[in-house]
Amino acid sequence: MGAKSYYFEDNQIKSFEDSTGELEPKKPVYNPYSKVLKGYNILVIDDNPINLIVAEKTLNRFGATTFRALSGDLGIACYNSEQIHLILMDIQMPVLDGFASCKKLKKTKKYATDKVPVIAYTTFAFEEIKEQIEEAEMDGYIGKPFTQAQVISSLISIVTGQDGEALTS
Repeated sequence: MGAKSYYFEDNQIKSFEDSTGELEPKKPVYNPYSKVLKGYNILVIDDNPINLIVAEKTLNRFGATTFRALSGDLGIACYNSEQIHLILMDIQMPVLDGFASCKKLKKTKKYATDKVPVIAYTTFAFEEIKEQIEEAEMDGYIGKPFTQAQVISSLISIVTGQDGEALTS
């Protein structure tokens, strides 16, 4: 008797051996939050391609349009060429870390007239980097690992502002 193979479907673990082999039509899963970030262009800057893909899929699931950059300099170039509403910035990156990237971005000609929130996106605990976040004038913090609910809740509060006024133009 050999080992069974399993797969995950509809929040259940199923066995290939117990399957009939017939494909059943998939019912679309309704996501009531699928449009909550619709109209927002979010730039994710992270040197890890896997993190970029995970962030993109998460943000797209909630309606955001995402742009990805593998470095601070590439992120700044993207910001300068696109209409961006919010930036998620990894802190630990080679060459130009997130703090230096944020400072450099905020010195650009475009930022003088088109300010966007820059959110620290890192595995560091907030207390460990609080002073550096403030010194770089970052606008928020999201710790990794995180749940989708934590990210979306944080982003919604940031993009809608404290008084509920949207940041989109």
